[in-house]
Amino acid sequence: MSNQDRKAKAQAAAGSTGRGANAVVIGGVVVIVAIVLVVGAVVVNSVRDSGGASELPQGVAAGEPLEPYADANPPKDAPVVDVYEDFRCPACKVYEEYLGGTVTELAQDGRIRLRIHLKTVIDSVTGGESSAVAGSSAVCALDQGAWTGYHEALFALQPESEDRSGFAEETYTQAAERAGLSGDALDEWQQCTDDGTYVDYVQGVDDATTEEGIRATPTVVVDGTQFNWSSVIDQQSGEVDTETLKQVLTSGDVPEDMVATQ
Repeated sequence: MSNQDRKAKAQAAAGSTGRGANAVVIGGVVVIVAIVLVVGAVVVNSVRDSGGASELPQGVAAGEPLEPYADANPPKDAPVVDVYEDFRCPACKVYEEYLGGTVTELAQDGRIRLRIHLKTVIDSVTGGESSAVAGSSAVCALDQGAWTGYHEALFALQPESEDRSGFAEETYTQAAERAGLSGDALDEWQQCTDDGTYVDYVQGVDDATTEEGIRATPTVVVDGTQFNWSSVIDQQSGEVDTETLKQVLTSGDVPEDMVATQ
């Protein structure tokens, strides 16, 4: 077939206006785009399945809480204290300032079994994912053995305004340095944080606990009973009744007048 014959055949197939040829081209593009989307989805799922950017903390299942002081080996009958918190939640910052040290001390001594549920309540209100990123960065600190210092420092550096922007990027590094991370440990923490390694995990915990009915933070549950933690803070002086707090947490028994009603 000559070139002239091929040209005539192509023109006949395309029609006199050339729309047929355009349809063929458009159809081809659609097919290519569809293939790209399918391949892209496969790649994304492959990355997730391989634990690329959505890993789980060591020994923790999806949706389950962290136990940052599991190494303290609390006895099997130790009271279980569940804390639901969001690094962007102002009331959580107050809880941390007033009660956090005592709760940490009891957990480090193995007198209670402390379980932390990282939530993203403020993200839900303002948009963005700063709460999830902050939670992820804290799990990265846990990987480096710096949970306690980082947890305390990040709450202390909480932004004053609750808006979509959330924590400034440099705040995380500042908290890590306050927690004592440096050298290779700081580099590994930084890479983990930059990758958003545990963002999906934190969001999964929020989803799971919300389905259980926990929608507010901070929420403290002692052996299954919701504890009104503010009841041990003198509203006038701001002093904490530490002995009562310890008694409640280590006994696993929340007095009736200290049960949260929400």
